[in-house]
Amino acid sequence: MHGLRLLFATAVMAGPIVGYPQSNAGVTVIDNPGGGTIAYAQLPAQHTVQGAMGKVLQYVHSRFGARPQVSRVMRGADGNSLAVTFSVKPTTGSTGEIAGLALVIVSASAPAQGAVLTDQADRFRTSVKSMLQQLGSQAGPQKSASDSPSTPSMPAPAPPQAQAPAPAPAPAPTPAAATSAAAAPAGKSEPPPPAAPLHQTPFPDGSGSLGLPDGWTITGTHWGEVIAKGPTPAGLHFNWQFAATERPQGGGGPGAPLVIPYSTDAGATFKAVMTQNLQRQHKTVPSIDILASAPVADHEYFVVANAGAVDGQVPLRTWAHVAISPLNNAGGYQITLYMINVPQQNADQTRGTAIAMFSSYKVNSDVVAAQIHAETQKQQQWFEHQQADYHARQQAQDQQFANYQRQQDVKDRQFAAFDNGLLNNTVVFDKDLNGHGTVSNDLADALVQADPNRFQEVPASDYVKGIDY
Repeated sequence: MHGLRLLFATAVMAGPIVGYPQSNAGVTVIDNPGGGTIAYAQLPAQHTVQGAMGKVLQYVHSRFGARPQVSRVMRGADGNSLAVTFSVKPTTGSTGEIAGLALVIVSASAPAQGAVLTDQADRFRTSVKSMLQQLGSQAGPQKSASDSPSTPSMPAPAPPQAQAPAPAPAPAPTPAAATSAAAAPAGKSEPPPPAAPLHQTPFPDGSGSLGLPDGWTITGTHWGEVIAKGPTPAGLHFNWQFAATERPQGGGGPGAPLVIPYSTDAGATFKAVMTQNLQRQHKTVPSIDILASAPVADHEYFVVANAGAVDGQVPLRTWAHVAISPLNNAGGYQITLYMINVPQQNADQTRGTAIAMFSSYKVNSDVVAAQIHAETQKQQQWFEHQQADYHARQQAQDQQFANYQRQQDVKDRQFAAFDNGLLNNTVVFDKDLNGHGTVSNDLADALVQADPNRFQEVPASDYVKGIDY
């Protein structure tokens, strides 16, 4: 723990954790010359160390495809900083166990800041010092949250590490304006119709809330992800995460990353996600026509699409906010969707309501962080239980095998003694040579009688394995 305090103090004294060069949704990732990878970003929507750390651990989860196992937690003396060490066994990208250090700092006068330092577990202890020094050297002038366009209250989960960040899109209107323009019918750009009254509805698990019009209900939530249903077949799915890769490996089962080239435009990416996801579930894939696509922030887009009728359903209009993370060294990245489906025949009338629903989406970062911590603890307890159960079974098997060996050894000694009896042989111990030898009964008797201090007959219980039997 003393070593962790030293590392944390080094990072804090090095200066601000990040000099944030991208939009609120961006994460800067650099390969440390001394080994390991450093990721850092501002977290302007977070105002507590618990919420900020929750976002950072979400980033680790999405980057490696597995939940991190937190080993140590340390809070700064002023209560405004927090550090955790963790390990994670990646399911995408990197191979072998990864060790890491996550750091967050919050301030009343500046956006919260977070950083993640990771490397292969067997070399993390030697590379973390140089990563902390490199992190300090990256600090620079800070932007305020108002310098970047804000997304519609829709915090995209932190992306995997970047190998080469995608080119920044050309200057775009603010997200609200871009969303409104993109959501308009093809060839039109009139303002959206008035939104229906929304009821800000808390998620059952407490991880957020969402404004819903009459007739809509939440059917599922998890860590800020939410599924809701409206009048059939309307529905929505926010914070829906997909792992994607440019380098397919092995089979394409339900847990495998989607195969989508990173250079694919947002509309085609959305279409590929929907198509591959349905194919892997062995469901009918509708025709999907992309009507519009507009950037709303760095690596984030608003897409409008029509889906054809399948399985007796009516054709649907889809509005989707698509967040695409930077590409990591293994050719992997993450796609996060926030999408609303309504019948095409009602799309023009419900467009304003849909835009308002996007803006109403809120995440309770403190609750999400607590849920992540509880899940991590639960997994750790399960792992420890499995380990204890395995060791208990192994000990029982070892004991059973040892008992079998002892029983077999007794039989082998008894058989050797019986065999010596049939052959009129005796095992003799020579004290001067400190060794055993098998001789005839007559010679054994003669040796013992001639020098009983040197020669003694050996009973079967003292036979030496490999010499006497």
